[in-house]
Amino acid sequence: MLVAESQASLLIAYAPLTWDYLAAGSYYLIPVALALLLHQWLSEHRPLLMGWLWKFHLMFAVAALGLALVGAVDLSSTFPVFDGLLLVSLLLMAGSAGVRFKRLYLEQQALLLSCALLAGFLVADMAVAHGFIPWAPVPVSWGALAFSLAVVSISVWHYGRTQKALQELTVDLEQKVAERTERAETMVQREVARSRLLALESSKGQKLAGVIAGLQDCFTLDQAFDLLLSALPVLYLPTDGCFYRLTKAGQYERVLSWGRVTEQAFPLVMDGHVSLLEPTTVPVRHQSVPEQLCFYLRVEPDNNGDRPAGVLLLSRPELAEGLAEYGTARIVAWVHQSVEKMGITLSGLVLREQLQRFSYEDGLTGLKNRRHFDEFFRHEREVSLRTGSPLSLLMLDIDHFKVFNDDHGHEAGDEALKMVGDMLGQYFRGSDTVCRYGGEEFAVLMPGAPLDEARLRAEALCTAVANTPMIYQGKALSALTISAGVACWPESSADFDELFRAADQALYRAKNAGRNRVVATSV
Repeated sequence: MLVAESQASLLIAYAPLTWDYLAAGSYYLIPVALALLLHQWLSEHRPLLMGWLWKFHLMFAVAALGLALVGAVDLSSTFPVFDGLLLVSLLLMAGSAGVRFKRLYLEQQALLLSCALLAGFLVADMAVAHGFIPWAPVPVSWGALAFSLAVVSISVWHYGRTQKALQELTVDLEQKVAERTERAETMVQREVARSRLLALESSKGQKLAGVIAGLQDCFTLDQAFDLLLSALPVLYLPTDGCFYRLTKAGQYERVLSWGRVTEQAFPLVMDGHVSLLEPTTVPVRHQSVPEQLCFYLRVEPDNNGDRPAGVLLLSRPELAEGLAEYGTARIVAWVHQSVEKMGITLSGLVLREQLQRFSYEDGLTGLKNRRHFDEFFRHEREVSLRTGSPLSLLMLDIDHFKVFNDDHGHEAGDEALKMVGDMLGQYFRGSDTVCRYGGEEFAVLMPGAPLDEARLRAEALCTAVANTPMIYQGKALSALTISAGVACWPESSADFDELFRAADQALYRAKNAGRNRVVATSV
């Protein structure tokens, strides 16, 4: 409208009629713009009047311009009608906006004031045009310029606020992206550390399986402990630690240590007295792990009561940040399980060793039983045949043992058997095999011993038994005596199959000769 009403429009395009239509159209659309503006601002209060006003003025502008273009009406004749309608519309708008003026934002109030200024100029211009006031130039364009400047200023202000908000949002987003990137990197590092921990667990698990298999192949508990001591550092490195084993004297002796271990770090034995630490339990989540970890190696069945056969002490493992709680708990749980598995394996070895011992050992006297004796005799027979060395056999029997049992009871008879068994172990060589052959009968196999040597040994034993008082429950019982028959290959029999018969016949002759004596037979 500003351009159309100025002389500058002719410089742009020399079309006076077109500029008149543009000026009229701009003039007619002023109430449309104002009504739309108020309709938007007052939308919360349902301004139906504003909606009807902008629609009505829009239809009027289209109709007036259209009829003028087709020549139905003169364009100048539409101005008085529009001026009347505009005056009524401005009054309605002013009333509706004035009631809610204080509820509007500051920029809306400023824009309404500029609209009011423009409306004032328009009303003054209409009054001059219709002769209500004397003619004077009315600067309507200045009102339009003020309105335009207000719109531009508010737009620029809103643009600045929007840019500032976008900048703050950008900074906030960059900060959030940085935080999420840092968290992602932390998670990646944690997962890498966790994968390394799982790989370490897998490697340690394979090594533990090899140790368990090696322990199962051992024959004695001492042999198994030797293997175990060589495997512990491999299993539990890189943590520092040491291992204590319970000695026969009832003391815990440090038999192994690795890493930076000092007595002050693991003070298990203090002032010569055993001071067992509390065993470390498997930690649950959010439970702190102590600096020093203690694990008991229990071997069942044992003769140590509740005392463990070994104590494993480890320092708390140092892990990467983020895995300290999770990883340490897993490692402690794995160590706990590994020690239990090794204890179970050693317990099985002890049971197997005991079963094997029971299968070849007499439970009452601790001597070898007949089964072991027969197997050993077959072995020594082959050795003697191959080397030609003598092999002596002694058959011994407690004299009048049935009478002793009847007079003093079976418990006293068991003590008598134990006493004779102990003395048999004292009077024969370590290479000799002494066994309880059955009942009160004993057998001794002496590899490499000639007949005379075996007879002398038997006579010494008979004398010792006869001279040893039998004490049971604090009472002296009747003295025991034994009879012995001695045979030797090849002096007593050229055939090994006849050696037992020769020794047994010699024992029979000793009993018939009055007992408490030794009879040796020769070819």
